[in-house]
Amino acid sequence: MTKPNTLNEQEQALRVLRDQIDDIDLNIQRLINQRAECAGKVADVKQRYGQSASPVFYRPEREAQVLRRVMERNTGPLPDHEMARLFREIMSSCLALEQPVKVAFMGPENNYTEQAVRKHFGLSAQSVAFASLEQVFKAVMDASCHYAVLPIESPQEGLVSHTLDLLGQYDVFICGEVELQLGGGTLSSTLDTRFLVLGRQQVAPSGCDKTSILIRSEDDRPGALYSLLEPFRKRGISLTRLETRSNIGARPASLFYMDFEGHRDDETVAEVLLELQSTPVILKILGSYPQAVL
Repeated sequence: MTKPNTLNEQEQALRVLRDQIDDIDLNIQRLINQRAECAGKVADVKQRYGQSASPVFYRPEREAQVLRRVMERNTGPLPDHEMARLFREIMSSCLALEQPVKVAFMGPENNYTEQAVRKHFGLSAQSVAFASLEQVFKAVMDASCHYAVLPIESPQEGLVSHTLDLLGQYDVFICGEVELQLGGGTLSSTLDTRFLVLGRQQVAPSGCDKTSILIRSEDDRPGALYSLLEPFRKRGISLTRLETRSNIGARPASLFYMDFEGHRDDETVAEVLLELQSTPVILKILGSYPQAVL
């Protein structure tokens, strides 16, 4: 049986720790509000000096850089991804003070795509469900939503072909990517579960980026694909995804979807894109964007 004085000592020790936690919580709350005030001043500066009537408040490259630094300087005991997730929510709340972000996705609500919206933009973003992928693209095009999140790889069919077709049709840019882990089994993989973030702006380099392109080629000679890949090999640029589809449209052709490391503003990537544009193909640069952080 525990002696009374031992219980008193335990309660006193706990009281000291709880008082410390209360003080820390107070400081955290003050600092979060200071950050929110600073974010509001950022919005004022953007509106005052913005060159357009609708200044850009959400900067994917800036957010990726902040989250990477959070993970790099983390010393525990919280894991890096948990610390970054907390900062993502703080950033989401602060961004909502600057401008509430509306994000389109294909419903129904509470599906995996909406989970990807929340993971990337945080809980303060407003997710808007649409009945079809075409409506999602149009919502970004007509500016009724700032961004869209849509699946590009699924466990059932690999690359989502309808998304690929629409990327070729609409003038939108890939602004980011989201990797969502499905299930808890040992075979689950983020490769069966990748989403793209679409917007109307091109994204500046973040320091760790990907570029996605579509190439339409009517060259059916042997070695045609090799000639498209050779510019990447010469410059040591790694492809992270390559998908091929045939017989697209009225005339026989091949459509190549490529993801590769680097930003379109990087010297070597710019050289590759210029070399591809000099060949008899139709090249569409879908966007350069930060690689997924979380």
